[in-house]
Amino acid sequence: MKKIFTISVIILLSAMVLMAQDNKKKNPVSGGLYLKGGLSWLMSDSKPLLPKNKAKLSYGFGATMDWNFSQNFSLNIAAGLIGLGGTTEFKNGIIGLTDDDGTMIPSIGDTLTHSYKFSSSYIEIPVGIKGCTNEIGYFTYFLKLGADPMFRIKSKIRPVDQDGNMQYTITKSTNLINIGWHVGGGFEWTLAGNTKLLVEIAYLGTLLDFDKAKTMKNEDKNYEQFNPSIKLNDISLKVGVVF
Repeated sequence: MKKIFTISVIILLSAMVLMAQDNKKKNPVSGGLYLKGGLSWLMSDSKPLLPKNKAKLSYGFGATMDWNFSQNFSLNIAAGLIGLGGTTEFKNGIIGLTDDDGTMIPSIGDTLTHSYKFSSSYIEIPVGIKGCTNEIGYFTYFLKLGADPMFRIKSKIRPVDQDGNMQYTITKSTNLINIGWHVGGGFEWTLAGNTKLLVEIAYLGTLLDFDKAKTMKNEDKNYEQFNPSIKLNDISLKVGVVF
């Protein structure tokens, strides 16, 4: 993950150095609305205890704004709602996790091998630096890199091994605040005047553990319990209109 981040910084800085300036004036502020969808998944530093992960569909929508402090560079700020999650297997089961009403989350079977599907919605306020080319035909291409403060709205969990589709609300058992980082790129297609179609592909990775679920370090129920760090990741396609 650190290598991806470092490479992303180098690419963005290189693009900033190579982008030419011209005398064409640009509106100091532009903004618009967007929708996005993609794939979200969970990652953990404790891979032997969480050996299998599956992605789920993610979604988001919101508003975005660029403060253009030069012809080719801007401060990009957005605010929106995003839904993330994924399925992960707790090899030794989940211990002592309750929903918001105090109901114990099932840990099923004698083998203590269980899969759980997590779903969490957040308010996100990504802030980043955006570097763009001069307009080529009707297109402007850009790269961006930034940070993503996120504030949890609601979280749910569903035991995949359990019959039926019973879901449990575990908002109180997930952390209120998370911090992520993003890197992405795309283009803006001028439709008419200052109205542009925005198309962007971006990767989002969180830096903090999002939940408070505990498991065991081996299959002995009397062994030490701990909270494995589980982080959210997402790749999404964003489409919007800016003006």
